[in-house]
Amino acid sequence: MSLLERLRGSIAREGPISFYDFMRAALYDPEEGYYARGAAIGEGGDFVTSPHVSAAFAASLARLFAIEAQDLEGEVAFVEAGAGDGRFLEDFAHALARLAPELHGRLRLTAIEASEAGRRALAARPIEPAPRILGDARELEAGSVRGWIFSNELYDALPVVRVEGAEEGLRELRVGAGPDGFVWTPVPAAEPWREHLARLGVALEPGQRGEIAPDAAPLHRRLAAALERGSVVTFDYGHPARVLYHPFARRAGTLAVHRGGRRGGDPLRNPGEVDLTAHVDWDLLLAAGEAEGLAADRLTRQGMFLSEIGILDFVRSDAEKWRVFRLLDPEGMGEEISVLVQRKGPRGGARD
Repeated sequence: MSLLERLRGSIAREGPISFYDFMRAALYDPEEGYYARGAAIGEGGDFVTSPHVSAAFAASLARLFAIEAQDLEGEVAFVEAGAGDGRFLEDFAHALARLAPELHGRLRLTAIEASEAGRRALAARPIEPAPRILGDARELEAGSVRGWIFSNELYDALPVVRVEGAEEGLRELRVGAGPDGFVWTPVPAAEPWREHLARLGVALEPGQRGEIAPDAAPLHRRLAAALERGSVVTFDYGHPARVLYHPFARRAGTLAVHRGGRRGGDPLRNPGEVDLTAHVDWDLLLAAGEAEGLAADRLTRQGMFLSEIGILDFVRSDAEKWRVFRLLDPEGMGEEISVLVQRKGPRGGARD
């Protein structure tokens, strides 16, 4: 039975389903989900991430990691959550071997990747040292990481509930089935979604839409709990709640479709064949980290962060210069992506 048939069957049995369930199936179904099919990431694909733009991205982070790990003795860990096909981890390990060979000799790599296709690709890459490959963040032992836990565009790929303001109160936009495909079906929002927005001080105006990612805070807490000492470094598309749910800036929310290098389209069409994302609420991740003992070091734009850690030092040609500029571009990835750094324990590697 195809993914479309299974989704239609669920709606026929249960009535309109949550968009959370629809998006989770569309992206993570083990047989026909977008990631199971082999996500088309990179130039010429559905979308491009920073590691696929330039290896300088990983090299600049490897140097920063080496600086901050200077006072860590014994085995030093680097964990990538949402490691995909392993492109970043391969570039990172290669750069670290060149920049800090002694540290590289003590490095333990771990890759967390939900999709079987991604785990196969990771296992096939010539990454040294070979990473331990996990399918779920829950497999990370509490307090087991001394080093970094890193992610790039992990949280914006988590399934979301879609909500909408209305005169009669908050509504949830569920997914029903019509003769021509899937359709949005508004119903009164359940109490957990009302309470979620109320805690954030958010009230959606009539007609204003937004998204809630129920798994974001629990996932961040699991990663934070695994850190014994070091940093959780998170790159993603996101905003503080007051900006994420701003009635003028993002009246339609941030739910987006990516296909063939273009952004736009109906998120209910072609489930399993297109990428779906929604921006991160940084306030949630900040609070989740604090609940597990993390202290916020900084939240800044990617362009500023990469410039400050010296990504331009790794430019060796004009072609590379323009690739790196895409990462710094204030009208593109440099401004749209943010970096959240949270720490546990003393900050390593003095940088006077």
